[in-house]
Amino acid sequence: MGTLHLVTLLWAQALLPASWASAFERTDAGVLACDVTPTRPYLNFGFRFQAGYFFTVPLAQLAGPGHQLQVVTRVTPEAGPAVVLGQRFGLPPVPKTSQLIEVAGGYLLGEGKYRVDWILYDERNRACRKSWKLKVARSGGEKRVDLAMPPHTVTDFSLTGLPPPRLAAKAGGPIAILLNAAPLSLRRLRLRVSDELLLVGALSSLVERLGGRPIRLVVFNLDKRQQLYEKDDFEPAQLNAVSQAINQLELDAVDLAVLQSPKGHIDFLAGLLNRETAETVVLLGPTTRYFESMPAHKIEKGRNRIFNLQFLPFWRLGVPPPDLLDSATRRRKGKTMLLRTPADFAKAIAAL
Repeated sequence: MGTLHLVTLLWAQALLPASWASAFERTDAGVLACDVTPTRPYLNFGFRFQAGYFFTVPLAQLAGPGHQLQVVTRVTPEAGPAVVLGQRFGLPPVPKTSQLIEVAGGYLLGEGKYRVDWILYDERNRACRKSWKLKVARSGGEKRVDLAMPPHTVTDFSLTGLPPPRLAAKAGGPIAILLNAAPLSLRRLRLRVSDELLLVGALSSLVERLGGRPIRLVVFNLDKRQQLYEKDDFEPAQLNAVSQAINQLELDAVDLAVLQSPKGHIDFLAGLLNRETAETVVLLGPTTRYFESMPAHKIEKGRNRIFNLQFLPFWRLGVPPPDLLDSATRRRKGKTMLLRTPADFAKAIAAL
């Protein structure tokens, strides 16, 4: 049986008023067949524990036009009030088929124990229900990481209603963050939801831990040679705009001008770096697919410090060869730090 993937952004699941918990008391009009798989909590690069679920629904029971699905998730901490999250989406007209749709959802947690009650409704009030328990705790090197969420707290991926962590102000002048919006795996030509969450979560934590220093943010993609977003005096409240900019990136569509300029990515990156005047520049994102040297004459010397923070898939063993970002960093006497775990990221931020 094939699977039809329905693209649903994880942060589309939003916090709902507590009254929505009444959805769990409704009388179902019938059974909606589905299969739900909870995901284990893990510490992400936003220094928050991420958990959630995947569910599949046979399309045969949703044939025809006008169908809608609604998910309501109630997460109850062992010590604290329940939090209700939800999302609703309409389906395009569904032909007769034996395929499935697959949808992902999730939320962020502090340390502690939780009960999760989950329900999926269609427009006819047919329902699929599931409950499970979670234990969230740091392990190993994670115990040295300063978490961004207090224990027994729950929020959505937009961090709605969650106060920022109280961190001591850091001394220092303006800083420019250049976020490389690219897939974590070099083999993929499109960003997964997990890639977007890593990028936005890591950016959120970096901004929070800079302790009030003026920040200029540029989001770019080297394959497309595009600047996706730019903002002086960037603040965490503007993270949703970053998410939207990344969501609109279409890596599988290649511009003719890119094909006609095979070395244009070198000039594009050099231009991004040379125009920054902040005393510190941070390159943040995955390793690129360009393993070549930045020509010395392309980079203006001595203007600022550069730190290149590169995420590596945890399954990739060994040290990859230097890429274009690393080469450009070394041209400016900067430092590249490879990040496989949140603990690596915490050390890198401390080095700034």
